[in-house]
Amino acid sequence: MQAVILAGGKGTRLLPLTVYRPKPMIPFFNKPMMEYIVNALVNAGVEEIFVLVGYLKERIMEYFGDGSDFGVEIHYSNGENIKLGTAGATKKVVDKIEDTFIVASSDVLTNLNIRALYEYHKKKKALATIALSQVEDPTQYGIAIVDSENRIIRFKEKPKPEEAFSNLVNAGIYVFEPEAFDLVPKGENFDFSLNLFPKMLEENLPLYGFPFKEYWNDVGRPSSYLQATEDVFLGRLRLPQLRTESLKGNLEYGGSLYSGRRCQIRNPSIRGFAVLGDNVKIGRNVKIERSVIFSNVTIEEGAEIYEAIIGENVYIGKGVIIESGSVIGDNSVIEDFTKIGANVKIWTESRIGKESIILPD
Repeated sequence: MQAVILAGGKGTRLLPLTVYRPKPMIPFFNKPMMEYIVNALVNAGVEEIFVLVGYLKERIMEYFGDGSDFGVEIHYSNGENIKLGTAGATKKVVDKIEDTFIVASSDVLTNLNIRALYEYHKKKKALATIALSQVEDPTQYGIAIVDSENRIIRFKEKPKPEEAFSNLVNAGIYVFEPEAFDLVPKGENFDFSLNLFPKMLEENLPLYGFPFKEYWNDVGRPSSYLQATEDVFLGRLRLPQLRTESLKGNLEYGGSLYSGRRCQIRNPSIRGFAVLGDNVKIGRNVKIERSVIFSNVTIEEGAEIYEAIIGENVYIGKGVIIESGSVIGDNSVIEDFTKIGANVKIWTESRIGKESIILPD
């Protein structure tokens, strides 16, 4: 079985975390997000993966290599993938595809049974099948209506609230027959949601949906990244390498700590959760609430971090307060007794002087 992974995007909504790393390489419980979808594809029976890379592609290629460490054969497609759109970039590798294949976004976190999706597609004799997740706010996604046989009868990309005729959304995981790409013009910008799926509907070709109830999160913003992290502790999102107790019983008294290697921690006060990368040093009387701290970070005594994401190689001085929704970019220095207000993004390589106050717009 073969698969294609879409990994060329810039992840602009997650800036400044994506200045030095592409979105697929953002750590999630100390593994790149893309590693989870690679493992899920391998578990579904995939033996060969074509990764469509673009922005900061070297980071992805260096980490995953030829795929031998992950039990799969990996190839990379470079070039104008972003300019070609999702369908146009996939068409570039279709001549190497032998049969029915899976396409997956590199940045989704899900417990979808990909093998079941594949077998469902074959059973329906579909030309393309879209995994569909149910969400409360569908306006950020492509939405679909299916008939009683789950054949898609209507599809719209990112509708306005008044246009949202469904809460079944495109989960970024598909199964295709290679012939579907006969509809894709060579060398042109062509997108799955904006172009290919509407064209299939227009020509009355067999396009099916696969509604599923398992966990799904596309991690588009810092807030959804933190929510996905919490969902692991709550048992909603299962990660193969983790056995995490439910947080529900801990919230009143404290929280859960997950740390990487070689960390030095002086009994911090944790509420909700704290996820630490490697080589993190935490001083005395530090408070951390519902936050993720990447590798090689030092947090001095008395600092307080609330619902924030701290990038790599960051120094946080004594008594610093970082409020909810803030993101600190890599290689930054926040000097003693500084206060970073809510929803502030501190760019990479920043240096914030002692006793400063940084407020949102």
